[in-house]
Amino acid sequence: MSTLCLFPTPLRAARATRRLCDAEGGILFGARATTLAALAPGLLAGAGDHRPLLTPLAELLLTVEAGRAAGGSFAGLDPASGLARALASALAELRRGEVPAAVAAGVARELPGRAGARLGELAAALAAYEARLGELGALDAAAALRAAAEALRRGARSEETRDLSLLVAEGFAQVSAPEWELLAALAARADRSLFRLPFFPDRADACRPVEPLLRRVESLHDVAARREISVGFGALEERAPALVAALRAVAGGPGGAGPPAGSGALVAACGPGEEGAADAAARLAAGWLEAGLAPDDLCFVAARPDAAGPLLARACAAHGVPVSGIRPGPLAEAPPVQAIREALLAAPRLTRRAAERLAASSYLGLAALPARLSHWLDRAGALDGRNLPEEALRRRAAALEARRAAPERAALLRAADALAAFDRALAPQRAPATARERARLLRGLVERAGVRRRAARAEPALARRDLAAVSALEEAADDVAQALALCGRGAALLSLDEHVALLDLACGRAAGPGDPEPAAGAVEVWPLSEAAGLSARGAILLGCGRADFPAPPPPEPLLRDPERLALNRALARGALATAGSRRSEAEHRAFAALAAGRERLGLVWPADGPDGPGDAPGPLVLEALAAAGVPLPEAGAGEAALPEARTPAEALRAAARLARAGHGEGATEALRGAGEALARRAAEAARRGALEAERREAMLARTAAPGAGLLPPALSAALREALPAEWSPTQLEAFARCPYQLFLKLVLKLPDRESADLDIDPRDEGQLLHALMERFLSARLARGAFPVRGDEADREEARAVAAGLFARFEAEGRVGDPAVWAARREAVLARLDRVVEAEGRDAGGLVPRLLEHQFGGRGAEPPLAIEDGAETVLLQGRIDRVDSGGGRLLVLDYKNARSGAEQQEKLEPEALGEVNFQVPAYLLAAARALPGAERLEATYLLLRSAERAEPYAAAAGDGYFALDAARRAELRAAGAPNFADQVAAVVRRIRAGEFPIASRSCKGCGFGAVCRFQAAAEEPA
Repeated sequence: MSTLCLFPTPLRAARATRRLCDAEGGILFGARATTLAALAPGLLAGAGDHRPLLTPLAELLLTVEAGRAAGGSFAGLDPASGLARALASALAELRRGEVPAAVAAGVARELPGRAGARLGELAAALAAYEARLGELGALDAAAALRAAAEALRRGARSEETRDLSLLVAEGFAQVSAPEWELLAALAARADRSLFRLPFFPDRADACRPVEPLLRRVESLHDVAARREISVGFGALEERAPALVAALRAVAGGPGGAGPPAGSGALVAACGPGEEGAADAAARLAAGWLEAGLAPDDLCFVAARPDAAGPLLARACAAHGVPVSGIRPGPLAEAPPVQAIREALLAAPRLTRRAAERLAASSYLGLAALPARLSHWLDRAGALDGRNLPEEALRRRAAALEARRAAPERAALLRAADALAAFDRALAPQRAPATARERARLLRGLVERAGVRRRAARAEPALARRDLAAVSALEEAADDVAQALALCGRGAALLSLDEHVALLDLACGRAAGPGDPEPAAGAVEVWPLSEAAGLSARGAILLGCGRADFPAPPPPEPLLRDPERLALNRALARGALATAGSRRSEAEHRAFAALAAGRERLGLVWPADGPDGPGDAPGPLVLEALAAAGVPLPEAGAGEAALPEARTPAEALRAAARLARAGHGEGATEALRGAGEALARRAAEAARRGALEAERREAMLARTAAPGAGLLPPALSAALREALPAEWSPTQLEAFARCPYQLFLKLVLKLPDRESADLDIDPRDEGQLLHALMERFLSARLARGAFPVRGDEADREEARAVAAGLFARFEAEGRVGDPAVWAARREAVLARLDRVVEAEGRDAGGLVPRLLEHQFGGRGAEPPLAIEDGAETVLLQGRIDRVDSGGGRLLVLDYKNARSGAEQQEKLEPEALGEVNFQVPAYLLAAARALPGAERLEATYLLLRSAERAEPYAAAAGDGYFALDAARRAELRAAGAPNFADQVAAVVRRIRAGEFPIASRSCKGCGFGAVCRFQAAAEEPA
């Protein structure tokens, strides 16, 4: 004698099996829990029916074949497209409703307009699908159920139905005609049958979708005369009085006076966003467990379990609530599966994007790809659609002939060799092969890449999940081979792209490995679609907002209401669900979810929060709360105070709120009772919060503070060691632009962003132009060939100089990508022509005397010395060019800038010593090297436009340039500015360790992630 428990879905059957196994002490005897679809193969085998059963993937592939054969909108149908999924859903519904293709075609001819055209295409696809089934001699899901029912009536038996004493059908709300035939045949075989239906007689108006099944059960008169058949209902009287009143009031049902508010049977809660709602649900479950309920007595019901599951798992772990039934994500999202997929897609052509992603993967060990692969690919000008990365790397390596470029050439060749090794490892995947052979090649790739070995190095929980994902991927490849064989395409040769597309389908339909969870003694998570017939002492519903509760029916793009109504009329039965019936089903699921809790019911929805707007409670929720006298919770309510905190996270959040209110020390002391570690974490969080607040206030006040550029006195010695012995004007200007940026560069030694663009690096372009001008003018200075006339001969001379420099820079790899440099080279030459012409136009009787003149550092001239009390500030620098003649001395600084407006502003007298330290320092050094000039001038030569800014001019004896201590003292007394004093003041601030986050301009700064106040720290206009 045996007992058979039938459930509508594999999920319910699996969980029922687990509960039965737990009840039997870990070993399952007697009772079996399964689904109707799982019974069919055994019954067909018992009847000697050897027709193959299509797997879900095979049904989809056969649907695609049928759609392509039907043509029209389905011609060229892609199996991965939404249209293919919609067609598969429509054909499966037509097959479950046992709608003949001929009837559908006849109705389509009578329907006018677009509805008739849609149904006509569906009818053609259905006819092609049925024809293919006949050719293959195979059964799909609907046909298998019908055949199993017929086999059972003829006396066929399976292991589950042998000596069947008790049949229990639980949780069924609607069944198709084939399903009912199998259920009826099983009831006729069993000695006793019990149908537990999610039907509430005292709220029959809310249970309309279950009525057809109830009437079918009641119509089993012949079976009832020979066998015992009984029907069980969900009774409202089994619920707490407050829940009875709520359920009777939902959706306008008959009301009932509930108990006074605050009975605790019905609880409403909301949290900020989806994460806050999950935390509120976990907190509610933790309270019920503390009140005496066991985890097995509770359940979560989620409107969107895929989104809510991970959030709920984290929240329950934080609150110490054991939870099971969290849906894992699809297998396609597992990291090792994505890595293997990318390797497969890279086999035909290893593009740059694929190479970079494979280099970053920790799962693939096909080749030792370099860590800085992206940098070298940038340097080589490798772009998808333009070249292959290996070719680009080798081409650039071959072009680097200079000794200075040897390290880069070696790095490029190492990267190219690694890509070549990776390409060779993927070569076996390229040739066409059958699906079975593809599965074997996939296993070979996994083994050769060492995916399992690498995955096993992770933490145990992560390693288990990754190893399970790899095994599931191999099984998915076998599923693809099986599905193609069932469709008669087992011997067909597949290209790699075709196989990857089919593998994506299989992985998208398969569930990925989940995190370990309790096998028993845990709160189960159920999707809202499984709510019918669900019952527990306490139920917590997540996602009770207007958008999800009740859940709106999914759209039907192919089989819409006009076609459904017409087919139902033609068949004289409700073969297909209409929009009204689907809405009724959604409302019944929502009602069943509200009825899932017998003693306690929690309703949770996401409210507005810092991450964005939330949702308001759904209408059914509002009606239930009003009937039970439960007020709506206020948004943001529910955060536990420190004494009521149940988890470390709650305690820390409460302590943080107290710290913001100025009671941080009291919060830390209160936490010591929970453990010294938690108190230390709270104290550290309060300390960091205070430091961050102080840092922001200092930024707004444009002053230095701890954490915002103020070094403590204890680090003064270390600061002195980090500061240069000789200062450059560029460093002083960097401090004037943003003191904190100079601190990061000069003291912390943070490097600037490394450029590796296709175009020449702006720094290299500037050095090239400087070198061009220096070589051209040096040669003319050596032979006294001045003035420059700017004619064709002068331009040709400058171009000859440029040719030599171009060759050197090209050999050193400093001109960017060769294809881009070909155009940039002409632009540089045209710029050079304009500059040479401008030399003849703007010379003004002056002749170059000093070129690339260096003072201080490694130069022959000593640095400028500025006395500052007991300290001496030394200034070094390199002047691009100094012209002189007729008592005038002109300093020219080359700028590779697009616009001269900014440069012109830096030549204003008020900018000197404030944001411009180059011009005064260069004038002092030039006057010292070329004495006797009566007038000092300085300007910028804009190399792009070949124009000079309006020069700054001053008399040689101007007190602003005085370095003598006595003269400077006189100027200070008179209130006159002096460059030496300005330099000394800036250096004193630097030596004092004051580097506030106070920028004049954050444009082009690469340290925004460090200061976190980029643009906000700019000087107000």
